[in-house]
Amino acid sequence: MGSIPKQTPPPAYLRLADMRTRYRVSGSTIWNWCKTNGLPAPHKLGANTTVWKLADLLQWEASRTSAK
Repeated sequence: MGSIPKQTPPPAYLRLADMRTRYRVSGSTIWNWCKTNGLPAPHKLGANTTVWKLADLLQWEASRTSAK
């Protein structure tokens, strides 16, 4: 019998390019949502590296769908 291949878990952090793809909006819209729409604040990992925690985003998404 063959073994079932393990799926790779999603990354724990998303970069801006990942955010644009996930929400199908521009980078400007992502930053605007951080300021006005309650999108979780990003985290700086380095001078040129900004990421969002996936767990925070999933919680934010759930709160938005339950509010409708």
